[in-house]
Amino acid sequence: MGNKLNTVKMSTDGSAHNAERTYHHGELRAALIAATDAILRERGIEGFSLREAARRAGVSPAAPAHHFGKASGLLTEVALLGYADLRSYLQRADPNGSPAARLRSLAREYVLFALDHPGRFRLMFRKDLIHRDDPRYREASHTALTCFADAAAAHAGTTREAMFARQAFGPVLAVWSTAHGIAHLALEDKFAALVHGPDPRRDFTDRLLPDLLLAQWPEGQSLP
Repeated sequence: MGNKLNTVKMSTDGSAHNAERTYHHGELRAALIAATDAILRERGIEGFSLREAARRAGVSPAAPAHHFGKASGLLTEVALLGYADLRSYLQRADPNGSPAARLRSLAREYVLFALDHPGRFRLMFRKDLIHRDDPRYREASHTALTCFADAAAAHAGTTREAMFARQAFGPVLAVWSTAHGIAHLALEDKFAALVHGPDPRRDFTDRLLPDLLLAQWPEGQSLP
């Protein structure tokens, strides 16, 4: 049975009128998640509120809290989508070539994900806004970043299993930190003075970013 939820919607002339939208339970959750994702994409985290998510979904202001509890519950769902998308980006990385080339390709995809989905990217690492103790979050983040561990281990001349057995996490953390740092700096336009031409983003991704990554992981040099 669908849930009927009343809300106040704005007409084209700016006046309010009562409207009713009917959702099944799963459809309502999906609609609220989609609305939240759109807000993050358009306005960033600062522009998000449960009330705005409800308005966009066409349901009552109480509906998000009823289904997700606090705002962090709804935001966690969007963060999970972010990790699923990040994994898809990382799977596009070139599997061929040297271990250094593999790391450069993975880092490039990581940065491209951040540039394509800045709202999701920023949210995914905000411990104050999401439930990082949610088992689904831990699994999603671990699964998405496993390829970094495999590539870092190969670059160090070992395997992920052997590296983790020795609790040698340094190479993996160094790789992830580098990719994440570049992504964050790019989102904050810290490279603006170094890009040129009519399409700054393309100049960054096609010229500057490869130079940055090659400087970090040159051919013939292994991780310690």
